[in-house]
Amino acid sequence: MSDRFDWLEIDTHAGEQPAPRQVRVQPTDAASYYQSARDMRESGLLGTACGFYRKAVGLNDHHYSAWCELIDTLVRSNQLEIADRVSADAFANYRQVRLFYAARALVLAHKHQFDEAFALISVALEGDARAWYPPCVMGEMLLRFDREKRFEAQRYFEQAIDNTDSPWEPYFLAGWAFLHTAMPAMAASYLAEAAHFRPQAAVCWLFLGDSFRALRLYEQAMFYYQRAQELEPNSELSIARQKECGRLSFGLMRLMNRHRLRKRWNAALDRIRAESKREK
Repeated sequence: MSDRFDWLEIDTHAGEQPAPRQVRVQPTDAASYYQSARDMRESGLLGTACGFYRKAVGLNDHHYSAWCELIDTLVRSNQLEIADRVSADAFANYRQVRLFYAARALVLAHKHQFDEAFALISVALEGDARAWYPPCVMGEMLLRFDREKRFEAQRYFEQAIDNTDSPWEPYFLAGWAFLHTAMPAMAASYLAEAAHFRPQAAVCWLFLGDSFRALRLYEQAMFYYQRAQELEPNSELSIARQKECGRLSFGLMRLMNRHRLRKRWNAALDRIRAESKREK
């Protein structure tokens, strides 16, 4: 994986206005509700995205991508019990859809039901070898099952990235998985790639900020939260995170300049890369 930190560190946005957002129009059918849901998800407005996904599948219950992304987004927005019900219904009604095996496996892994989850993801992986979502789920499941399996998980994430023409999504989900299994330096590396491929997606910058907040690099986290808010002014989470980082960075952290922040972040990432080489 290339190192995007230097690209992110250069303030290329200074003096620029954020890229203009597309005007959001009222959706009218399953396809437009689905597209609006994806727009909300990219903006980091996960609760709103779930509502639009529900509308999409309500209008077209064979919209498998909408079903799968609804379940995934419910998991990301900490609505695990609802995700459990929705994924169980989708799985029961569409046993022939391999994508739903992966979605169900993700939910079960978050419920720590790993035996059933690994059985389901194995079926999903035996499906379309070019699909990117099942290997992405497998990577996340490995991390949640045992953090020591992070290098095996990376191989699945790389397979997912290779299988899609839109690599920002598997990069983002990999970063999310590393962040939520307490490996923020690895998370930052993947999320930086996601932001590189999809700079207009506020959710990439939001979780990149979360990664640096977990690394206690609060001023750098603030920089990314501000970028997320530029792209999505309605993001209450990015506003709340900025206030939190403002309090945490008061004092000694305010004395640190960007060169020292970069040095600390790169040192953490170099340690992980060295471990990865030894593992191989």
